[in-house]
Amino acid sequence: MNVMVKKYILWTYVMFFVFLLVIGLTMFLLKSQPVAEILIVLSSWTSAFVFITMFRKIYPKEGLWNFIKRQFSERIRISTISCIVLIQFFILIGSLFIINKLWNVPIHEQLTVSWTSLLIVFGYNLILGPLGEELGWRGFVLNELQKEYNPLKSAIIVGLVWGFWHTPLWLMSGYSGLQLVQYIICFLFAIVAVSIIITAFYNLNRNLIIPILIHQLFNYSMAIQAGDVLNVLTVTSILYLIVAGVIVLVNYKNCLYR
Repeated sequence: MNVMVKKYILWTYVMFFVFLLVIGLTMFLLKSQPVAEILIVLSSWTSAFVFITMFRKIYPKEGLWNFIKRQFSERIRISTISCIVLIQFFILIGSLFIINKLWNVPIHEQLTVSWTSLLIVFGYNLILGPLGEELGWRGFVLNELQKEYNPLKSAIIVGLVWGFWHTPLWLMSGYSGLQLVQYIICFLFAIVAVSIIITAFYNLNRNLIIPILIHQLFNYSMAIQAGDVLNVLTVTSILYLIVAGVIVLVNYKNCLYR
């Protein structure tokens, strides 16, 4: 792992923790929920802010705007998008049916049913994570790691770093004891599995729309399920691990070993 990647990861962690501290102080001192919500959205863009700030040191011979345009320049194949959407659809359906069988929760009670709510949650989730995170984690870190390691190892490293970046959110989850341990383990398994899936499809179609889409569908499918969060996360993480495992075994067009 080169020095600039290490510095980027360090500063992304530091800036995110500072944001969370400011959010806490804002809610305590100002008691302003709207301001806190804005800061929460901005905190999810930490990886992009750090990358933009460090860009001239990382790539001194390239312009930022040209770099960003290049990340979205490759033509996206319909087959890639279709496969991603189908995978997420089957994971969501699988989660609903498994929760129904294990905890006897009717499927119609597991989903947000209002069209207005579905649209609001979709838009909010899009700006809360996928749009702000992928330029740094995939556009920079993943691409740099793949210059040193094979894609699978790179995906696992990014997944772990990306997962532990969420550490403060684990402590704010409301869980404790064994439930917190279960939450952290399932969260990490899900994040690493998602990272492997993102890497595989991104290497097939080098456009940042791919990571953004997979990230968005993962977040959105979790957000619209109205059941117990820990149960949903546990089932979803297992299903994502199965999908990631199949992708690793199939390794279509050597997207993970080369």
